Amino acid sequence: MQQPAPAQSPDLAMRGNSPVDLNDFALFVAVVSHGSFSAAGRAMSMPKSRISRRIADLEKRLGVRLLQRSTRAMHVTEVGAAFLQHCEAMTHAARAAMEVAEHANARPAGRLRVSCPVGIAHLFLAPVIPKFLDRYPDVRLDLELTNRRVDVVAEGFDVAVRVRTVVDDSQLIVRSFGLSEQVLVASPRFIAAHGPFETVASLQGQVGIGLGVSMGERPAWRVTDPQGADESIEYLPVLATDDVHLIWQTVLAGVGIARLPFNLCAESIEKGDLEILLPDHRLAPHQLHAVFPSRRGLVPAVRALIDLLSQELTQTMTHANQRFSRLLEAAKRG
Repeated sequence: MQQPAPAQSPDLAMRGNSPVDLNDFALFVAVVSHGSFSAAGRAMSMPKSRISRRIADLEKRLGVRLLQRSTRAMHVTEVGAAFLQHCEAMTHAARAAMEVAEHANARPAGRLRVSCPVGIAHLFLAPVIPKFLDRYPDVRLDLELTNRRVDVVAEGFDVAVRVRTVVDDSQLIVRSFGLSEQVLVASPRFIAAHGPFETVASLQGQVGIGLGVSMGERPAWRVTDPQGADESIEYLPVLATDDVHLIWQTVLAGVGIARLPFNLCAESIEKGDLEILLPDHRLAPHQLHAVFPSRRGLVPAVRALIDLLSQELTQTMTHANQRFSRLLEAAKRG
């Protein structure tokens, strides 16, 4: 009976019939990143001669020249540069795999820096943060409330919670929690004094409260009609602020019209303190999401926070959107 072939070592790959040690790929990355065999040897605590021999063996087995060497300099060949990109990806993936394994049983602990807009923190994070801290008492949460867009990587944040009409964080990892519907609302007192507001034209030039705009821009709300056409409603801004709670309170007081997150004003609408304007038109919903800087194995505290936010906020957004649909239909019926 033929004996089975011995199992191949996990750090070996085959090229033809020649085994290639994948550890040599990492050595090649080290040589290029450190600029020489000597520097790579010092960094990896290996003799220069051994590294040089292993790279030469790698080139022989691959059948290509990866490095051009001289007595004074070393240069990466064209094929070596292309090969390097794949080697770097492989070593990053290997480190990520190790981190996932190392963190699998680790308990969340240590400092966790999170950025979030003020209104979003009050509206969405306030119910979740106490649960998180109670569940993970070894975590120290530093929550910076700011409405400016932070640079997550440059400023050293672990997570940033954001809400945007369009998610454009292409350099970061995004975890979405759902859509935050937006509504145009006003108080019954304001409607009685300045309305009725049954068409887009009837809203043009009305008193409004909203976010600040860039110099030269006209304050406006964009809505989509039942046929899918976009329309712009310009308004007269009597208050510009990035604090949605202040906008909400000002609208409740009967000062003007505003666009608000439905999650914030749902109870006011149900109680009759605010009314939805143009219920057959839609405003672009905002995407509630978190961003963080790396696909590599997340530290336990970051993973725990992201998982809890996903669990809690996804459920919150689903229930809110169901409530929104019911109130919107009621508003359409008049």
